Amino acid sequence: MNTVQAQLVGSWTTELDNDGTPALGLVAFSADGGVTSTQLNTKHIGLGTWRATGATTFEYAFHILASDDEGKHVGEARIHVEGEIVDDGTWVGTGGATFYNPEGKSLRGHGGSKVVAKKFGIGK
Repeated sequence: MNTVQAQLVGSWTTELDNDGTPALGLVAFSADGGVTSTQLNTKHIGLGTWRATGATTFEYAFHILASDDEGKHVGEARIHVEGEIVDDGTWVGTGGATFYNPEGKSLRGHGGSKVVAKKFGIGK
């Protein structure tokens, strides 16, 4: 297991700077490269993958399906985050999202939002 994997695998609370408003969330990284994420400002979970990009750096990407109040599919968000491990219990990074309609047409996007994460769970 590489250093990034040893430190990153597990469950984390996240705080994304959403244009000056904190968006709190949870993200879990698995040893086989899977990632699951959710934020309070979304209705659904995101699923995707992660990989190490250096000795202390990593990136992950996931998709979140979007629906209206009746459950009709209205599009999706594709999120990409680049992070760096600060210590055994903290990582920081930047993230962005592109939003798509149900037909796959890009509607809008943003990047460079700051993310700070703290590890939690057994032993933390």
